[in-house]
Order: sequence, then C-alpha cells, then structure tokens
Amino acid sequence: MIIRISSLNNGLNQWIEKYNPVELELDADVFNNSIRIELEVVKRSGKIAVTITPVTTCTFICDRCGEEFNENISGSYAVMFIQRESPLPDEMPGDDLRTFTPGQQELDISVEVRDALILGIPSKLLCKTDCKGLCLNCGVNLNVSECKCSENKTKE
Repeated sequence: MIIRISSLNNGLNQWIEKYNPVELELDADVFNNSIRIELEVVKRSGKIAVTITPVTTCTFICDRCGEEFNENISGSYAVMFIQRESPLPDEMPGDDLRTFTPGQQELDISVEVRDALILGIPSKLLCKTDCKGLCLNCGVNLNVSECKCSENKTKE
C-alpha cells in the first residue's frame, strides 16, 4: 500500500481505501474478504505520522470444536516517518520509526497494514466464548449434540 507524499496536504489527511487480501500478501483462506483501511496521516515539516486502522472479516477454525467460523478483525498501527539524508543502518519495514529521504515520492506501508491485521487476530480462536469443544473419548462436537460416552460407561 503506497502513500504518495506529494498528494498530502500539510496537517491532517484522512481517507479510506479498500484492498484485496492478495494485494497485501495475506493468506486468502483466512483473509477472504476485502479489507477496509482507514488512514490518518499528519504531515509536518520533515515528519509524517501515519495511523492505520484496517478492518475485515476472516474465516478461522475453532480451537475447541474444529468448526469453521467468521470473525471481524480490526487493528491499529502507528508509524512515524522522519526525513533524513539516509536511512538508519538497522531500519527495517515494520519498525514504528522510519525515515524518508528528501525528494522521495512514496511511502510503502504494506508491512504495517499486514502487521495491524495479524496483531488483531485473537490468540485463542473460538467460534463462541462458551464453545464446549469436542468429547475427548468419541470426538462428538458438544455444541451440536450430547456425548453418548457417559451413558455407555454407566451401562457396563
């Protein structure tokens, strides 16, 4: 995702863009809907502050029951670009402090958009907060039906 420096006004700039997950090199099986990206860019002399807020719906597999489900994902990421004659020696895309050189026309924030989305994914993927999961003995999805294991053990 590219921000054209010359098209920015001094002060606050805001806009919304839509992207296909493939354009941002995201897994199309998980990120299978368009991504809405809200951008807030503040341009000052020698500095450009960018706040990225992407929102999308993803498809996951529940960690407890193994069923597929959709969940809205959003994140936020801020990065500051400072104008310098040359980049810092250890600067990498994805850092929250980056440089741009005089005369540079574009800022690539694709890595930051991807990071914001990936950081928005919950560490525990559950189809619902009270997911009952699978029976450890017979494997039945306890959200869908009752397990017969306990009945079989009492009859023996």
